[in-house]
Amino acid sequence: MQKETTKRKKEMYSILRNWRKSSLSLKEYGQKHGINYGIMKYWNRQFRVDFPESKKPISKKKAIFIPVEVSDSIKDKVVSKTVSIEIHYPNGVFLQCPSDICKKELKTLITLF
Repeated sequence: MQKETTKRKKEMYSILRNWRKSSLSLKEYGQKHGINYGIMKYWNRQFRVDFPESKKPISKKKAIFIPVEVSDSIKDKVVSKTVSIEIHYPNGVFLQCPSDICKKELKTLITLF
């Protein structure tokens, strides 16, 4: 049984090393390779215990801000609907908040992840 566990551990650690080289989330990588997300999370925790120095880079994608221009015709009109701000973090977390949020709170939310 010990041999089987060691073999499985080597297989999973190999899979996790490949995942760390990819730009996919743990869940996406597991789905792509037919591995249950719970199993991927379990082995990732085990991997981090055995190799604490290894960390997956957050994303290979460069974070960008997209400029928004408001036309003159809209500037003069009062918008009755509250517009929301959406933030998509590289780790897959999605945040939606109202546009009238305090700047300090928004900064805190942006730097959380």
